[in-house]
This record gives sequence, structure tokens and C-alpha cells, in this order.
Amino acid sequence: MSAYDRYRALLNKLRLVRARHPEGDSPEEDGLLDDLDEVWMEMSEGERSAIATERARVLGLPKAQPADSAAQP
Repeated sequence: MSAYDRYRALLNKLRLVRARHPEGDSPEEDGLLDDLDEVWMEMSEGERSAIATERARVLGLPKAQPADSAAQP
């Protein structure tokens, strides 16, 4: 499985965890955010660009950020 595919799978898991815990952070969410950060660093710039919109939506970012300026999950 590519880094891109792993990142998408982690985003989907995060979406589900947040739906189960709308009140805020959970240990599971914290772990997923750490995993997302690790996989993000493995992805190419093209992969980051391809997932930017979905990433912004799931993480609650104001808009999709350029891949080179977004070194976070």
C-alpha cells in the first residue's frame, strides 16, 4: 500500500473517531494524528497536492494548503 493510500485510510479512520467523539480529543484521535504526521512525511509533493482538499476538510483546516508549507498531518 502506498503512502497516499495509507494516508487516505488514516483520514477515514480519523473521520469515524471524530464522529464517535464529537466532544473533543480522544486518545485514539491523538494516535491517528501522530500516524498521519508520519505518513505525510513519506508522501511525495504530488501525493500531498492530490490529498490536500480532503485533508483540509477532515482536519478542519481553513483551506487546502500548498504541500510545501504544510508539514503536518
